[in-house]
Amino acid sequence: MNPDEVLRSGEKQLLVVPSVPVWRRGDELVFDQKFFEGMLSYAALWPGSLKCAISATDQPLPVFGTVARAPQDIPFACTVLHHGEHLSADHLKGVAVVLAAGDSFDQFHIGALCQAHGVKCVYIIEYIPETRYQIVALSTRNPVLRWRRYLYVWYGERKRRKAFRKADGLQSNGTPAYQEYSDFKNNLLYFDTRVGRNEIVDDATLAQRLSRLTECKPLRLAFSGRLERMKGVDHLVRLAKRMHDRHLPFHLSIFGSGSLEAELQEYVEQNELQTVVSLLGAVDFHRELLPYLKQNIDLFISLHRQSDPSCTYLETLSCGVPILGYNNKAFSGILRQADVGWGVSMDDLDAAVSAIIQLDRQRDTLAAKSQYSVRFARLHSFEDTNQRRIQQLVDLSNT
Repeated sequence: MNPDEVLRSGEKQLLVVPSVPVWRRGDELVFDQKFFEGMLSYAALWPGSLKCAISATDQPLPVFGTVARAPQDIPFACTVLHHGEHLSADHLKGVAVVLAAGDSFDQFHIGALCQAHGVKCVYIIEYIPETRYQIVALSTRNPVLRWRRYLYVWYGERKRRKAFRKADGLQSNGTPAYQEYSDFKNNLLYFDTRVGRNEIVDDATLAQRLSRLTECKPLRLAFSGRLERMKGVDHLVRLAKRMHDRHLPFHLSIFGSGSLEAELQEYVEQNELQTVVSLLGAVDFHRELLPYLKQNIDLFISLHRQSDPSCTYLETLSCGVPILGYNNKAFSGILRQADVGWGVSMDDLDAAVSAIIQLDRQRDTLAAKSQYSVRFARLHSFEDTNQRRIQQLVDLSNT
């Protein structure tokens, strides 16, 4: 249904403006898989028509984690914005609500634009200023350039808050964003996840896995995510070495790819950790990673050194796997919501080692928190989370 038909029918249209781009590959459009699956969920839940206005990129998207579709096979209307093109009044024709990306610096004008044309606007927000500063500090060695980037973050945050004041609501991914922007109206807390109700670990699978804890076999640890310094993956192998030096029986499986992959492999080989650490690369999330975590992992290790609301947290808990991690604001916020893991001070590897050794001795505690993890995840499935988010948009469209 095109915008003119929407106007004639009176059907309400939801326009999504994502932060992720789309890439043209011949006659196909290549989307980020997570975004595409989210749009399919929105289409099923929104009581009207769905459209996206998405920026094009000249850089090919990776084959892994993407979805390619011919334009006629995309189950929602799709407007591709050219390089440098921003959302304009023309894109709002027939639109009832715009769901915009509050983390994107090129979408700050949307709140005022919608307000001027009588369209409701809701921003999704994930990162807080602290996280942006942390990312700059971890990724920028040149002190002059680092300070310039700090100023860019500071100035951008002023513009972001101005945009939020023009909007009709927020959808805050994780407790850090929810608390940071608590003074803005209609602020909805949610926890990002790709795991549907039918993918959450079932009782029989969980019971079988937990029964192994009573056999005193080595603990099975895991990490999944981008192999980048801000995700703390360089600390993972250092943690493994300290545990190995203390003769703790364990095995650590590391899933993912990134700029530190070669560095991790070199560290494992130089410190002769091949028998206790496996670098398994990137695997399909639904077909391979989730089943593996459900059946084979006792504890997830998350040494994230910034407070971004990684979907890894809820997705891991949905497997019935509790988490031991650094007490960044995102993880500590989840621990305040539910008893699903253990937090240690940032960069305190000795505390992490001691906690794992203690859990190896008290496996009933590990089993109990596995059960708590599943209960919490069942409250925040992919379907339930999106239902709450869409309901907020529906309510706003009716005011």
